[in-house]
Amino acid sequence: MRSYYDSNFGHWDMEDGQEDVDFYHDVQRRSVTKTCQGCGQRVKLLPQYAYCDSCATKIENGWDF
Repeated sequence: MRSYYDSNFGHWDMEDGQEDVDFYHDVQRRSVTKTCQGCGQRVKLLPQYAYCDSCATKIENGWDF
């Protein structure tokens, strides 16, 4: 089983097939290094994202930064 973690979507489990792997690699190609507006860490995010997956999950659960 192959699995990956990225700052855009969190944990990826690649058991579902080549389509998921291709999507993961496309996300990685389009991501840029930037500072997360929640935790301040330097992460690779899609240009339109401001928060890493960890901070986005916290926001969805009611945290306030």
